[in-house]
Amino acid sequence: MNDFFSHLINITLEMAPWLLFGLLTAGLIKAWVPESRITRLLGGSGMGAITRGALIGAPLPLCSCSVIPMAMGLRRNGASNPATVAFLVSTPETGIDSIALTWSLLGPLMTVARPVCAILSGIFAGFLTLLTERGMPQPAPIPPTPRASACGGGCGCAPSATSRAEPATFWQRTQAGIDYALRDLWDDIAPWLVGGVVITAAVTTWIPYGNLSGYTQNSWLAMILVVLASMPIYVCATASTPMAAAMIFSGMTPGMALAFMLAGPATNLAPLAILRRELGSRVLTAYLAGVFISAVGLGMVTDQLAQWMNWMPEVRPGEMEEWLPAWFSTVCTLLLAGVYARNQWRGRRARSPVRFEKRSGVREGCS
Repeated sequence: MNDFFSHLINITLEMAPWLLFGLLTAGLIKAWVPESRITRLLGGSGMGAITRGALIGAPLPLCSCSVIPMAMGLRRNGASNPATVAFLVSTPETGIDSIALTWSLLGPLMTVARPVCAILSGIFAGFLTLLTERGMPQPAPIPPTPRASACGGGCGCAPSATSRAEPATFWQRTQAGIDYALRDLWDDIAPWLVGGVVITAAVTTWIPYGNLSGYTQNSWLAMILVVLASMPIYVCATASTPMAAAMIFSGMTPGMALAFMLAGPATNLAPLAILRRELGSRVLTAYLAGVFISAVGLGMVTDQLAQWMNWMPEVRPGEMEEWLPAWFSTVCTLLLAGVYARNQWRGRRARSPVRFEKRSGVREGCS
């Protein structure tokens, strides 16, 4: 157990500075990229709108649940189904926060490959949607639903911060973005990230390095099985990063890890009923087919390029070269932990309207 806790601490310290950087950057993007501008860019139904949908969605800090309300809002404001699907696929597969984390755990090549493949995956899914809709009437939009998690709270997603009043000044917008990053976004991903780190530490401790390499000989079959296994489960892009590092450590190929990071975050069983209701069965089929085919195909391409370049990352989570001083990593870790604890304490107080009843004899919140 000593080795397990040692790996757990080292992985956490390794991730914390990059995670904090990614969260803050994501918050600034959220504050300074208005949805109205995104809506205007996603009009039309051709390949231009599809490409813009994938490009716009890639850096946004939204998971596969919290992206649903935003995508449906874009759809009701004039975005086409193909552009909406491209946005739906590329957005949860990557983001500024997960890209920063990829750099710390998987190296520069995977850091570049991940957003590029997410964009290509979104474009492909949008293209399949375009093909399925040729000659078919567009489904009529239904009345708007509340802007909350499509999972009903079961995935760790909190209601979007965009429902709050828009701040006016430069500093107010910036402060709102940082608040979104360290409250809404961090609360969304923290439980799943902790689970991913624990799994990574367990694999690093108890599965010998390269032990699963024998199961990757039949690359096509192994790639398909990895994608099929990852599609039903919920994992956000950030939490999938340490798990992908553990996969490579245990002997799986970079392409399999990349396929997992594409298919896992982009598919989640909880919001599929909402997608079917809002976009139709044909679009949902194109969405799932686009994610599956692109994850398998891009994973295979990545493995072929890795062989051609004679590149095979030797990922050892918690044992990588230190990019930043230990004290700075420790400060970032404590800051993230303190912020999450503060958020949970404030949330618990907000859910307890009678907390001062015994002390003052007055039920708080009642007139």
